[in-house]
Amino acid sequence: MRRRSLMTRLNPHKRIAGLLVPVFALRHAKDFGVGDTLAMKEAIQFCAQQGFALLQFLPIHETVGDHSPYNAISSRALSPAFVALTEQDVPGLSAEMIRTAAPESWLEKLRESTVRHNSVFPLKIHILLAAHHVFRAGEASDEELAEYSQFQRDNASWLPAYSLFRVLIREYEGNPNWTEWRPEHQSLSGANAWLARHPDRARIDHAREGFEFIQWVAWRQWRAVKAYAEENGVFLMGEMSFGVGRCSVDVWAQPELFDLEWNVGSAPIGTQDANKDSERWGQNWGLPAYRWENHRSSNFEWLRGRIASEKQFFHACRVDHLRGYFRAYMFPWPGGAKHAEFAKYTEEEVKQRTGGRVPRYVPGPDGDAAGAKMNELQGREIISVIQREAGDMHLVAEILGEPADYMKRTLEALSLANLTFPHFDRRADRSLPPIESLRKLSLVAFANHDQAPLAAQYLGMITRAKKDPEGNAAVDLKNLLELVGWTEAAPDTLNEALLEALMRTLFRTPCHLAVVMSSDLLGIAQRFNLPGSYGADTWCERLELPLSEYVRHPVYAKRVHAVARLIAECGRATNSPETKRDVILLTETALAGDR
Repeated sequence: MRRRSLMTRLNPHKRIAGLLVPVFALRHAKDFGVGDTLAMKEAIQFCAQQGFALLQFLPIHETVGDHSPYNAISSRALSPAFVALTEQDVPGLSAEMIRTAAPESWLEKLRESTVRHNSVFPLKIHILLAAHHVFRAGEASDEELAEYSQFQRDNASWLPAYSLFRVLIREYEGNPNWTEWRPEHQSLSGANAWLARHPDRARIDHAREGFEFIQWVAWRQWRAVKAYAEENGVFLMGEMSFGVGRCSVDVWAQPELFDLEWNVGSAPIGTQDANKDSERWGQNWGLPAYRWENHRSSNFEWLRGRIASEKQFFHACRVDHLRGYFRAYMFPWPGGAKHAEFAKYTEEEVKQRTGGRVPRYVPGPDGDAAGAKMNELQGREIISVIQREAGDMHLVAEILGEPADYMKRTLEALSLANLTFPHFDRRADRSLPPIESLRKLSLVAFANHDQAPLAAQYLGMITRAKKDPEGNAAVDLKNLLELVGWTEAAPDTLNEALLEALMRTLFRTPCHLAVVMSSDLLGIAQRFNLPGSYGADTWCERLELPLSEYVRHPVYAKRVHAVARLIAECGRATNSPETKRDVILLTETALAGDR
């Protein structure tokens, strides 16, 4: 009889607590200026010790140029940036190689503040390719060689195209925009024909194998992270971004699956916390739209492969922008600086520059009955495909703003969990529903990576309330304090007592997942992203210390301990009697299935 780990499947009927922190933000004593899989293992230890049963993080796929985790160059390739560079974790790597490529004096500079993408990422790839050279020169064991070859066979549906695309990016000095490459390189078929007649093919094949080696190392490390999480009773919740980058191998190799004439984003939302350029037309992510009719004709092979890939590393998965599977909001102009330019134009000025095209919903707007019906049919079909392929991987749908009625029906019909923010779900009179009314099958939080943390939210709210005591901010402040049972005068800043009241309210909700962002755990204003922003200074914030050091910190330790106490008091701790009963039931079910 085969015995399974106790904690491999998330029980949607059990209330647990989670911690959200981006991988890049984590630290450990020997990191290379960015979080990695070793830091993830330390974060898992921290979660287990504090009673968090779930560790949530952002997409972990490879990026080039634009380092947003939502604009990856591959839907399957893992980020080399998150690979831990230790002799134990990277076959072929030696301490001497690290000392030569990355002297400790330089590493100390890289660790000082935020992630320096343009230094850290090339450095890691350089070291990993050097390890590959040693690995192929005869230093690998027979077992390692066999495992590597098996990895290549198991991933033959995407790995060869990826490695060729990755080598071409290198040939073009780091430029992933394949539309700017020579004509013979602008498609997979053209690049393969070019490679077949190349006089120095051996060099290119060796370079390709180097990038495939990096993917194997990353795969091994993330599989080890998942196993470590299971050993420690912590679920890993990753994320599948809605789209893939325009400059991705997916679009380059299978352009028939994407509509390059339109860019996906989101319409303006009143509660949306974004930069000024997003207020006029909404957020333009610069991602190509999907041609779902072509996905359908291939039985959604690309999408199913993507889900299967994520399932290797996660117990749960946040499904980004679930609205987009029902209907997408599309722009006829690019994202980034071009979107900032279009934000200044009126609708008539936009039409003059786009041949009469304006942002639109596809299949159609929700306000039109026929369009809404088409949206519902499309969404149910695609989301059902995702859910079937996910299997035991627990899915949580991200839907910003108030979902359409047909979206709510779909969530219920498919028993799909959703994301909810209790202080943003305001009624027409701005009052807040009682926490008891929140949907049980949901992930509740006060903030995530796209939002200001509680410290910043509260400061902005009370500042505006003082300026206008009769305005919306004053009403919202009053309602928030009532929601958490605060009866004293509103403090000028988020103090520890109010922070504890907020955390207690979060953990007391009926929602099966209650997740705290690292910034809110510490009560600080650190923000990881402002929607609509772009450039080198984005997606680079890091924690000041490794998570384990906050437990002993003179300021933050009591905040961490308070949250751990509240998790236990509210019945969400991994070692609570309720959780132990659930683990026993899950284990018995798993064992019964093995008989």
